[in-house]
Formats: sequence, structure tokens, C-alpha cells
Amino acid sequence: MRNFSIVWICSDQQRWDTLQCLGFKGTQTPNIDRLAARGTAFARAYCQSPICTPSRTSFLTGLYPIAHQVHQNGAGTFPSHLVLLPKLMANAGYYTG
Repeated sequence: MRNFSIVWICSDQQRWDTLQCLGFKGTQTPNIDRLAARGTAFARAYCQSPICTPSRTSFLTGLYPIAHQVHQNGAGTFPSHLVLLPKLMANAGYYTG
């Protein structure tokens, strides 16, 4: 069976109310709007932490910050025992990079 194509876009400080595809008219976001129209756009998504690094670690590991122990930006090292989403996807036959 052929894998679906997945494009995962993660922007820093991207609030939901700054995209035209989600109703905001103050700025033009034509490329993201086109992607959202042809794919999946989540209108009710929540992050695991208001801080960048713990939140990104959560979506890369599938764990809450209390489980992966990354609680702030720029401190400590990433837990080496955790398997990240790109590795899982590569193991499933996806190209990641």
C-alpha cells in the first residue's frame, strides 16, 4: 500500500487568529490557505506547553512535558532514549528530512 503524503508545517509563534483560512482578514496567507483548502486544517488544536521547546518535544515524542522532562527552552539535553516521530515515520517507509 502506498503511503499518504504528509507535509508538517511548524511555525514559531503562529496563532490561529493570524491565518485567512481560519477567518482572519488582517494579513494575506495565500500559500497556507491553499494547503489548508486541499488538505487538513485543524480549527481546534491545543499545544502541550506554552513554551516552544517543551511543546515541540511533545509533538515529536507524543509525550507530555511531565513525561519527557523538557520543561524550558535552552536548558539541559534532549533525552536520548526517546524515539522521535521522524524516526517512526522513516521506519514506516516515509522520507523525512
